[in-house]
Amino acid sequence: MNKKILITGGAGFIGSAVIRHIIDNTGHSAINVDKLIYAGNLESLESIKNDVRYTFEQVDICDTNEIKRVFNEQQPDIVMHLAAESHVDRSIRVINN
Repeated sequence: MNKKILITGGAGFIGSAVIRHIIDNTGHSAINVDKLIYAGNLESLESIKNDVRYTFEQVDICDTNEIKRVFNEQQPDIVMHLAAESHVDRSIRVINN
């Protein structure tokens, strides 16, 4: 069964690679949610921008109302949180002894 996958930070280096992989190699749909700040670059998604399984939403993930709207309209099955300014790196803690 094909899924709708919502990717935060989808215009970033890793996010755009994930989205291109999804569109080019699976039957799944990709919903790109990106604020388009310093790390976002839609040029990296040129090859798939017109695919019917790709959707772009320029939304700040901190904007609760807009995120609720995107979830209500798109109804994703899976979320991949790759947004750069969400400090994903802080979720990994290295302990030096």
